Amino acid sequence: MDPKQNNKSKIIILGLLVHILLLLAVFDVYFSSPLDHGMTPLKSTDSPPAKRLVLFVADGLRAEAVYQKEEDIRIPFLSQIKKTGSWGVAHTRVPTESRPGHVAILAGIYEDPSAILKGWKVNPVYFNSVISESSNAWCWGSPDIINLFNRDHSQTVHLYAYSSEIEDFGKNNTGLLDTWVYNKVEHFLKEKVEMCSDLNCDKYYGGGNLFFLHLLGIDTAGHGYKPHSKEYVSNIRLVDEIARNITELFKTTFKDDSTAFVFTADHGMTDWGSHGSGSGHETEVPIIAWGAGINKSGRRQDINQIDVAPLLSSLIGINIPINSLGILPSNYLDMQESDLSKVLLSNTLQLLNTFNVKRLRTESNAILYIPFEGLTTHSIDTKLVDFGKLKNNQQYKKLMKECMNFMHLLIQGINYYHNYYQYPILISVSLGFLEWIVFLSVSVMFSNNPSTSPKASSPSLFAVSILIVILLCFKQKFPITYYLYFVFPVIMFFMIENLNIRHVGGLPNVSLKQVITNVIFYLIGIELLAYGFFDRLAFTILLLLVGIWTFLSDSLNRSTSNKEKCVWTACSFILAVFPSLPVMKTEFNVPVYVCGTLGWILLFREMYLNKIKIYYSGEIGTTQYKPFYIQFFCLILAAIYVLLLENKVISNDSNIKYISWLILVIPILMVPLTSTFIAVRLIATFFAFAPFYLLVSPNYEVLFSVFYVALLCTWLLIESKSFQFGNVSNIVYYVKFENYKSKNKISPDIFRRAFLFMVFIFLGFFGTGNIASLNSFDPMWVRAFLTVFSPFKMTGLILLKLMVPFIFTCCIFRAINSVGKENVLNTFCIILIFSDLMVLQFLYLITNEGSWLEIGTSLSHFIIMEAFVTILLLLYGLAHVLTTVTY
Repeated sequence: MDPKQNNKSKIIILGLLVHILLLLAVFDVYFSSPLDHGMTPLKSTDSPPAKRLVLFVADGLRAEAVYQKEEDIRIPFLSQIKKTGSWGVAHTRVPTESRPGHVAILAGIYEDPSAILKGWKVNPVYFNSVISESSNAWCWGSPDIINLFNRDHSQTVHLYAYSSEIEDFGKNNTGLLDTWVYNKVEHFLKEKVEMCSDLNCDKYYGGGNLFFLHLLGIDTAGHGYKPHSKEYVSNIRLVDEIARNITELFKTTFKDDSTAFVFTADHGMTDWGSHGSGSGHETEVPIIAWGAGINKSGRRQDINQIDVAPLLSSLIGINIPINSLGILPSNYLDMQESDLSKVLLSNTLQLLNTFNVKRLRTESNAILYIPFEGLTTHSIDTKLVDFGKLKNNQQYKKLMKECMNFMHLLIQGINYYHNYYQYPILISVSLGFLEWIVFLSVSVMFSNNPSTSPKASSPSLFAVSILIVILLCFKQKFPITYYLYFVFPVIMFFMIENLNIRHVGGLPNVSLKQVITNVIFYLIGIELLAYGFFDRLAFTILLLLVGIWTFLSDSLNRSTSNKEKCVWTACSFILAVFPSLPVMKTEFNVPVYVCGTLGWILLFREMYLNKIKIYYSGEIGTTQYKPFYIQFFCLILAAIYVLLLENKVISNDSNIKYISWLILVIPILMVPLTSTFIAVRLIATFFAFAPFYLLVSPNYEVLFSVFYVALLCTWLLIESKSFQFGNVSNIVYYVKFENYKSKNKISPDIFRRAFLFMVFIFLGFFGTGNIASLNSFDPMWVRAFLTVFSPFKMTGLILLKLMVPFIFTCCIFRAINSVGKENVLNTFCIILIFSDLMVLQFLYLITNEGSWLEIGTSLSHFIIMEAFVTILLLLYGLAHVLTTVTY
């Protein structure tokens, strides 16, 4: 291998490692696990107001759906309960998924970020919850939720789950899931509790028992039919009826009036039937409580979702989960002031235990220890003495007020020690990342790309520096990842020191004015790309600038015909409209869909009849035309199938949906049967994925994809002419996808191509939606393939849909590199420089404070940029396979 090429490959690998390290640092800095150990469990109260608790969790029920004018019709029972019980809105935290919501309700903690790697499905580490702390717990519902809370296989926890196969959002009667739960609970109460013998009745009638009903039907209806549908509303009415009947059953079975009832939800639902992000409809869920121990205030009282855990614990007098960060909503409890003050004091001491564990660990290990202001050992001891005096003097109101104030201060202190090393880590990785960008820039700008020079710096100095950092980390008992963060800038500094930059012949021969102009232009472009994450209209502005680029660039203006300039400008301006359209349109739009389909048919006619038939009549055998006929047939079949599905000629759960899998696979299998001429293979690739795109795109995405492909093809034509191959204006039709000996020269044009590649990739991200927000995804996109809820299959199909524009862009970019014999690794280094400037910016825009929407959005922005940088080469590799492999 060419040494220069080998060095560039090493740089790409190093870049991947750097970005993986940065991603790990973000989770350690902003979202490290909230779980800790060493705390002593504390009982909430010795005088619980209730012996048993019934918890209803209506999965996917947003507060707006029941707290409105029609609530008496939708929830007649619960609306009456509101008048004689306690109710309000429980504010959740992102990610608004089922597992994190239930963890918050039952354990009082925010989700462990490592659970995202397991799809919010599996406990990454053990934690205790209200279920595990209860005397006995009986749980009914979905296996995805019910099976989360008995990892230690406790004999006091009894789980009853239905088969995941019945979680089908394509069926009309989603209430079957909730009816199953009701029937099982009714059978349990009548056949086991009421018919129990004297020997085993104690576990049913004793105190501290929890009955948990997970009701999934509303979430299933929301995904399948949207929250304003009659199916969603009907399921709400069913849940209300179940709550009424369960209440009566418990009153009949347990005649001691010692049953408390709490009704809430894990997360809400967007208007288009999704959840996961931070909009109000997703983060605001109802909470309604009634029965024994519940205050009959009848007025709205909002809480945080994690406050539910200490409320549940206090109602039945069990231990508060040790990692809980919830603050008891005392207004929900109907207790004597003396008892209520004791409950709040227990909650305070439980939080103090967590605070002390984190404080003492930091204090004993830190080289430079800065205590949390206002919570020193002396001030805490003084505060506990004051609590004791207030309790002895029966000043219960003041004690409760002091406890509430102290708990808020303790949570601030817990967060302070939990994030104690946040800024040192952030500064260290930022310094290392800046050094990486300098290293990368030098590598690109000099033709003698970096090689190590053993005389450039002292190996002993490097070793001593690393050893000092390691010893400092060891002294403070850092986890192994912290070692990497603090060693990172030292390693990058010595790598820059070792660069061999004595030969500068590879620098572009351009004027200083041109360099400054280009730098300003690209910085503006990068800022527009970054701002586009917050406002998609930035892409409209960017596309308008791209549309006039052919008139501003000397190389493009000189080599491009007026017709090509007009097509380029027209496609750019038309595509500029799409980012201004609504983020998500889930309803099926027949006219737009038909127009998009006709657009693909016209593209086929133009590409096949006017290009392949003309340019390759003597080069391609007649058998190689057949794959295009098959792909075109699949395209038409996909459009017809979707229209029949939308008009209910074919039902959602029909077995005919398996034809979709054939439409997905067959056109892709046709690609290797075609010639490796650039134009031929590109056309085959476009129509390999077009049928699938039609199956999963209910609205203007199909029309967008037509102009997107047209603009990409125009880009290929005008870039191929900018390479100045004499008078061969249509060279793109005579070149095959082969390995060329690439040029190593850097020119301003390679920066333009790298930047346009980024623009088109991001246009694929944001042209038809906002990928920075999880709630842009609609599971009904994949209804042509499946309706039974299957997170991994659905996610795979949705990701494939999102990847289609990127595959098209990477194939076009590979074609440009093949025509111009460009050094691909040089180009990717430039792309990495542009991308890393955005990554560094988003690193400082991440927040773990403020509204849940701000937290979720800031994190998703950074992760998208990280994913963009790290998988770009993989996408290009996929494009290489699609454009070169033959049978």
